Amino acid sequence: MIKNLKTAIIILAAILLLICSSHIYLNSSAQRMSDIINSAEKSAIEGNIDAAFKQIDAFESEWAFNKHVYATFIRHAEIDLANQSAAKLRAYLKDEDRTDFIAECETLRMQIKHIAESDRFSLDNIF
Repeated sequence: MIKNLKTAIIILAAILLLICSSHIYLNSSAQRMSDIINSAEKSAIEGNIDAAFKQIDAFESEWAFNKHVYATFIRHAEIDLANQSAAKLRAYLKDEDRTDFIAECETLRMQIKHIAESDRFSLDNIF
C-alpha cells in the first residue's frame, strides 16, 4: 500500500514538473520571439530595412526551433497561422511595404502570445 502511494506521488510530481516546465518554456520563448519582432518593427519604422531583415532572420531561426517544441503542446492550426504571418514579414520587407510589415508584426506578436497563453492552466482553457 505504501509503495503504491509513493509511486503515485512520484508520478504526480513528474506530471506537475512537466506542466510547470512547459509553461515556463512557452512563456520565455514567446517573450524572446516577441522582443525580436519588436526590434524588427522598430528598425522598419526607422527606415533601416537591412537591420529589419537581420532581425527577421533571427526570428526565423528562433521560430524554426520553437515551432517543433510547440507542436508537442499546441494545436497545429495555431502554429500554421504563425508560420503564415512569419512568411509575410519577409515579403513585406522585400517590397519595402512598411505599413503592412508593421501590421503583420502585430499580428504575429498576438499569435505568439496566444500560443503561449493557450497552454496556460486556467479556467478559460478548461471550459
